[in-house]
Amino acid sequence: MTTRTHLLEIYDAEGYRGSNPVKVHGVGLVRGPEGQQYYVLEPAEPIFCGDKPIGQLAVRCHYNDPAARMEDSTCTVGIALSPTGEPYVAGQQYGFADFVFWRVGKIQRCEGEC
Repeated sequence: MTTRTHLLEIYDAEGYRGSNPVKVHGVGLVRGPEGQQYYVLEPAEPIFCGDKPIGQLAVRCHYNDPAARMEDSTCTVGIALSPTGEPYVAGQQYGFADFVFWRVGKIQRCEGEC
């Protein structure tokens, strides 16, 4: 997979410290509960929830959009974090306990400079 760069706007960002929107890099897709595909993202610069650093985010389409829309276009997403802080591994299968819903936002692909 080619690394893609995106802007992720975080809605209702109470307790969040960092830029908004945040520049993120796509790591790959993982399979979550009920066969949902999550797109794993890594922030380009440090971001925090309270005092806790966030190393990765996992987003999934908030509506019934295909997963490719997160990678290639613009869509509303649910944003989740790993409850343990352990990184997600692209291509792996994860369960309900592996995602903590955090916020809703909008992802859009960067074209050129962002």
